[in-house]
Amino acid sequence: MGVTIHYRGTLADLSRVEDFEDRVIDLALALGGNVRLWRSADDSDPSRMVRGLFVDLAPGQETTSLLIAPEGWFIGLIEIEDAEKGLVTEPPWCSVKTQFGPIEGHVALVELLDAVKKEFVPNLKVMDEGEYWETRNLARLRQKHEFVGQAINALADALEKDRLSPEAREDPEILATRIERLARKVHSTISRPAEHPPVQFPEDDAGAPPDPDENEDRWDALYNENRRKQERMERVMEEQMLRGEDAHDAFEAAINDVVPPMDWVEDDDEVSEGRREVLDMLEELNEASRTAADEDEAEPWQESLPEAVRGDAAAEDDQFGRMQRHPLQQQATNLLIAFDKATRNTDQRSPTVGLLIRNAMEVTGGLAQVLPLPPPYEIDGMTAGHSLVQLKRALRGAAFVRGALFLMRGEKLLDDAVSHEFLDETDAISKQIVELIRTVREAGR
Repeated sequence: MGVTIHYRGTLADLSRVEDFEDRVIDLALALGGNVRLWRSADDSDPSRMVRGLFVDLAPGQETTSLLIAPEGWFIGLIEIEDAEKGLVTEPPWCSVKTQFGPIEGHVALVELLDAVKKEFVPNLKVMDEGEYWETRNLARLRQKHEFVGQAINALADALEKDRLSPEAREDPEILATRIERLARKVHSTISRPAEHPPVQFPEDDAGAPPDPDENEDRWDALYNENRRKQERMERVMEEQMLRGEDAHDAFEAAINDVVPPMDWVEDDDEVSEGRREVLDMLEELNEASRTAADEDEAEPWQESLPEAVRGDAAAEDDQFGRMQRHPLQQQATNLLIAFDKATRNTDQRSPTVGLLIRNAMEVTGGLAQVLPLPPPYEIDGMTAGHSLVQLKRALRGAAFVRGALFLMRGEKLLDDAVSHEFLDETDAISKQIVELIRTVREAGR
């Protein structure tokens, strides 16, 4: 028996769709989830635009569709083409299966729908097979929920830093407190405008190192700020291209919408101070790259790595003179390739396939931003902050990969032997990422 949440409704005011999207993006980032913005339209009638979001609230939970048809109705993935053509005649029911994810994911979705109903969709109807929507009875939900705790344990330990044991995390009183805190966060995020001050990194005139925890929080905030900008740029680009603009003009419009205009030139002959600073920074980066390319000695970074991820091959060049990938990055890349091969003959309409591949790419992308790590004595606040953000990105991706594998096994898209092999490999990568996070945190102190 599964546990699924069904919902349908209509956005009351289509002019608020971007405000709706911004607030849900804020919430997904605040909960450590993933979100993707969507724009598409019928080729013969660009005015019939399907817009909205796909939201991944928790590992092991199906993707939540918050796509909106031109009529304002919530629709699922399978209704996109029909909605573009005007073939959907009434608000359809959308569904999200939650039983393979943590119980917090089910609660987060219920509270999200509750907050959306109050703020944007007053006619929203919800049917919850876990009965939490109707009763807010956590004990009953736990009885119905096939909870797969291991999909998120490592993620919670590394990201939340609460250091609770799995047993303590499942203590009824502790769980109830976490659920209450989660509900408050959901409602406060959806109810307020998505406006954020710029992230500041204050300089200490005394030369004292920044507080490691505060520094990490600022880097997390900067990552979320950049993700919000990324989604806003994607929104502008997609809408411009649907109107017939070419990719270059659409990209320029997106840049102008998200990034404040920079005073590049004061007059025809004089370079402005802002542009000079940018040019100087680029020259420093180019010089650093040239210096690194000229060095013939072996890289010392391997000595800083935990034994689990150290390997002699990492600093060797291949037969074409290119530096080989770090062993952990290569391991993650190999797994991504294996996922691609294993899913080529599956039902590509299943959103779970996209969920798996997309998050496997998050793992490889995060690791590529960090590895190889510099020696510990070179990990300052800047290096540690950037590394932690990207390692947590990779770990979050691994948690969602694990959840997607449970979903695919439930959908019979993978047989048990293959899914177990993939789960074991994902767990091995996750453990190494957690070890790297601990190494960077300790070195950054």
